[in-house]
Amino acid sequence: MSQRRPVLLDRLQAAIPLLTLYFGLAALYAWQASRHPVPTIYTDEIELSQLSRSIAETGEAARRGDPYGLATLVAYFLAPVWWLGSISTSYAAAKLLLVLAMTATLFPAYALARLVVPPWYALAAAAGATIVPAFAYSPILVEEPLAYPLATTALWLIARVLVHFTWMRLGVAVLASATAMLTRTQLSILFAVLMLGLLWLGWQSERVRAWRVTWTRWDWIGAIALLLGIAVGFSALMGHLSESWRETTGFFRDRILEHATWSAGALAIGIGVLPVIAGIAALARPKDEPRDPETRGFVVTSVAALVVFVGYAGIKGAYISTVFSTLVVERNLIYLYPILFASTALALSRGVGRGWAIAVAALLALYVVAGVPLRLDQYPYYEAHGLSIAAFANRELGWPEGRIENALLGACLVSIAFVVALRFLRRGSLAFAAVAGAATVAVLSWTLTTEVYAAEGERIFSERIAQNLPAPYDWVDQATNGESVVVLGQKITDPTGVWLTEFFNTSVTKVWSLDGTAPPPGAILTPDLAAVDGTLTPAPGTEYALTLNGVELQARVVEQRNGAILYDLDGGPLKLASGTTGLYIDGWMGDMAAYTRYDVSSDGIGLAYVKLSRERWCPHDKPGKATVRIGPVGIGEDQQPAIAEVTQTKTGIVHACEAIGFSFAPPPVPWRIEVKIEPTFAPHELDVNRSDTRELGAVFEAGFRPLLGG
Repeated sequence: MSQRRPVLLDRLQAAIPLLTLYFGLAALYAWQASRHPVPTIYTDEIELSQLSRSIAETGEAARRGDPYGLATLVAYFLAPVWWLGSISTSYAAAKLLLVLAMTATLFPAYALARLVVPPWYALAAAAGATIVPAFAYSPILVEEPLAYPLATTALWLIARVLVHFTWMRLGVAVLASATAMLTRTQLSILFAVLMLGLLWLGWQSERVRAWRVTWTRWDWIGAIALLLGIAVGFSALMGHLSESWRETTGFFRDRILEHATWSAGALAIGIGVLPVIAGIAALARPKDEPRDPETRGFVVTSVAALVVFVGYAGIKGAYISTVFSTLVVERNLIYLYPILFASTALALSRGVGRGWAIAVAALLALYVVAGVPLRLDQYPYYEAHGLSIAAFANRELGWPEGRIENALLGACLVSIAFVVALRFLRRGSLAFAAVAGAATVAVLSWTLTTEVYAAEGERIFSERIAQNLPAPYDWVDQATNGESVVVLGQKITDPTGVWLTEFFNTSVTKVWSLDGTAPPPGAILTPDLAAVDGTLTPAPGTEYALTLNGVELQARVVEQRNGAILYDLDGGPLKLASGTTGLYIDGWMGDMAAYTRYDVSSDGIGLAYVKLSRERWCPHDKPGKATVRIGPVGIGEDQQPAIAEVTQTKTGIVHACEAIGFSFAPPPVPWRIEVKIEPTFAPHELDVNRSDTRELGAVFEAGFRPLLGG
């Protein structure tokens, strides 16, 4: 017992630097999270919050009540925070939980580095892996904050399997890889890393080596042919399982290398380039270094991970470019940080022994850094926070893009010089220690600067969005006392306000629209017109309705904020007071628009009016003939409002810089006005300096104007 206490005490004392670093970094990231007022990544954060709230409330994952199936483990991880009551408190707790989880990467990163370097070098490597630009994701409700430490843990456990194979170690590594995969599906490629490592382990085993000695030339040719056949079969299988694999490897192979290069370039830039050059070069064993299982396991794991993750990023980026946008998807490579920093620590502790390895690593670094687009016009650039250091130079130092590119190439050359010095200086000498120390300080300073500026960009973006929200953010919950609410909108071209209203107000259970523009994730619905008095079907079954973008109901108004109107439905159906269709968010119509007035009970004597204006468009004239019709409301075959019988029609010509008006005696029942303009005009076609390519008719305005008291 007396012998165990000193051992335990020694271990606790050894853990003090690691724990101190953990709590210090966690405090930094928690402070950054506290300055991030609202979610910004749509629809990822909204969907994750829906899933985790549903798990907290019912035990099952769902989006707006629709069953989802198996959700990411992050949703289950965050579920308990929604039991805290206040949404603001729950959101703050969720951010803190993700910060603590992501910062915990420090521990498996340290363990991974300890396979090949002494404790203080491992501590520096773990610190590097825990201050990378990817930590700007830590306060964001996405998968990365939990996936990063789990992937690092899996890579460490895979390396341990390759150090000394046992079935127990293999089982633990498989379990860790599966856990990471269930957190983020991309991490299923950890199984590819494990498989490649096991194949290499088997290939180098004494039994297989003895067998290979007996091979003839034809045996080798047959083995190569077999490998090619397996590769073709694997590609065909992946084509059946993965659309991105099938599309990119089948039709866009040229883009794979480009996107892999961009991703690797952003990764290298974010950590100061040196860890990429030194880290890759250090994987080649010096001639005078004896073989040992720890280094072998680490090197095989590192090489397999580099190949698999970079290949995945290339395929993923190429596929996204065909279906969405051309992005620099460094976000898919962040899991390589712990390996690169551990390998760099290996280079700093024992030098770099192979000149050819330095040359290969240097050429790769120069190629990827020179090839990546810097995206200076986008800050923060969520997909590649490693580029934030370039944004810092541009926005804070005022450097143009050309100077930044030259500076990055200069950083490559300086990094190469450091690595060459580590190659030729005597290990243990004062000069070697000075170079290693300077490199460590430079890399950690560069990396932390990139992370801080990336996090600052996310903060600015979050605060900018928050400025457009009514305060308090949970005003709907407060006004309804938590009773159920349906959102009913139209012309929802920017759903940010809808998403954040739903996020901060748990009373919002349904999101509908009159024109099919209600945003996912989760169930959306466009109700039909059930009666000409404006009654919609189906009934939402909620106590309140929150209308957006000019939707008006026949119900008691409870509160209004920023153009949104909260109505008390008392559990009844939705009943429109009026409605306008066919307009863009800026008020312009295309070739057709309509105004329907359902509630005529208090109109009295007056006129229906229409105003069509091109006053915002000067001076290029393309006259448009406007045909305006009015009549009682009917219900069309599509269960949407229509004119039951036209009672009056008027026409007129709409010119640039002018407006025209029409007046009608409306029917004594709910009525509707429909307008058609032909031809329309496209601003860009008439004036190449205008970027608007829409086909426009006029700015549309319609309503009822009482003759007395109006």
